[in-house]
Amino acid sequence: MAEKYLVRLGYELKEVEVEDGPDGLRVRINGEWHNARLEQVGQSALYALLIDSHPHELFAVERAEGYDIVIGWDRYSVAVSTRDHRAPPAPPSGQTVEEHPAGGWMVLSPMTGVVIDVYAKPGDEVAEGDVLMVIEAMKMNNELRAQKAGTVREVYVETGQRVVPGMSLLALE
Repeated sequence: MAEKYLVRLGYELKEVEVEDGPDGLRVRINGEWHNARLEQVGQSALYALLIDSHPHELFAVERAEGYDIVIGWDRYSVAVSTRDHRAPPAPPSGQTVEEHPAGGWMVLSPMTGVVIDVYAKPGDEVAEGDVLMVIEAMKMNNELRAQKAGTVREVYVETGQRVVPGMSLLALE
């Protein structure tokens, strides 16, 4: 019997089923079954992924709320839950803060772009309105300001890193 999951890729929510098939692991996405095989390369974050005989190289970094996955030049921020538990909804357009399951707040990227500057570091006290980082999108520098006051618990991005909407940038307590 297939296990069902809800997977959030940025703002998109998909139902995914996974089961052991006659030829190994099978994954059903959007109603279509695919044969899949995933193997970790050594002790690194590098994985070899085979989908319907098509090879892919991916990097997966675990985060508090899911994973950041890079396949080729594309980066995905992924949250997964079992079908019995609803996946957290994608933040509405423009929202850059969501409650963190372990307490505090997660600051999310409101846009696709590249991190130009990071002003916050773990342990910093920030007030509402403080500039946390600058993201360049379409040749414009956009200041990302704190929507809530708190202490920076963790920063998940660095200067030069590409970000997508809904991707976790930093955690506040």
